[in-house]
Amino acid sequence: MVSPVSSRAAGASTTAPPQTLTWLQQLVLIVALLLGGFGTLYGAQSLKWERVPMQVESSDDVVYLPGPMALKAATLGVLPFGADLIFIRAHAYFLKHMYSDRIFSWLESYVMAAVALDPDNRELYHWAATNVRLGQEIDERVLGVSNRYAEMGIARFPDDPRFYEMIAFNQYFELRPRLRSRELDLSTRLEKAHGAERAALLTEVTELRQRRYDLERSTLENYTIAAMLPGSSVNPLMLVNLYVRQDEVAAATQLTRALFADAPPQARESLLNNLENIGQKGVAAELRAIQERHRAEMPFVPETLFDLIGSADSVRVPSDWNELGRAIDDAKSALDVRSGPDPVILPSSESAPVTSPEEGKP
Repeated sequence: MVSPVSSRAAGASTTAPPQTLTWLQQLVLIVALLLGGFGTLYGAQSLKWERVPMQVESSDDVVYLPGPMALKAATLGVLPFGADLIFIRAHAYFLKHMYSDRIFSWLESYVMAAVALDPDNRELYHWAATNVRLGQEIDERVLGVSNRYAEMGIARFPDDPRFYEMIAFNQYFELRPRLRSRELDLSTRLEKAHGAERAALLTEVTELRQRRYDLERSTLENYTIAAMLPGSSVNPLMLVNLYVRQDEVAAATQLTRALFADAPPQARESLLNNLENIGQKGVAAELRAIQERHRAEMPFVPETLFDLIGSADSVRVPSDWNELGRAIDDAKSALDVRSGPDPVILPSSESAPVTSPEEGKP
């Protein structure tokens, strides 16, 4: 049974008007919103203010990185594990500065410390050579650091084509345009100069041109080495075109022969057309004939192996194995002729034995 007092209290609670915020509560809410907005703006602006002194002040991250001897002692002989930890720390350092000031003052210290502990981590060299070019203006100094990391990788892993490709890319597509631009600017000034100024500009232009030639030659060497190594991603058509631009037609032809069997199917026709454009139609026809013989006679073997085995027309193994003895005797006779004195071939329509001048005397 519900008491009258409780029923009246329930009725009073349901019919009471909703409470409204007082002017003091409204003021507090408005002030809180304003302070939150101003705090957000100030925090965003403070990040920009902090970048100004960070450009001229050194970071304290190196405090957490002891020297190589101390690191080797701290790892208790487990050097690869310590190198991996430093590699992870280098990743964190790079990402931190990549999204802040983009100043990587101690990246080299992290890389060299990891290399000192574990020089057999090839991914460390590749990562350093690649990421040192990111997040900052690429100039000759940065490209030199990238090439130095790649050369360290080559010294340890000479069979990795990625390091050769990276050096060649930096040389041809980054350094070469800069040298070419400076050379053109100096050539323009040279046309208007006279006397001693002209002589100085001429010397500088000659040095830049020689440096560019050496850079192009080194680029071809690095790209060629990379293309010959397993797992290479060098486009063979691009490499052949680089040789053609340097007027190295014979080298471009020889390189096409070497790379044709390993080239992707879509790139082979382009290589053949390129040979025809540089006047090597005979070589293009020869490569097409080899490709057709491979498809017709031995499509079940790789084309590189087919080049080693040869086609059915060029093999010396007889089709009838009963004639194997005759084939061996012919091979021995040919070998004896090569190792003996100069033979004299008797002119006759029938086959005649090969005799030396001493054997023919009575």
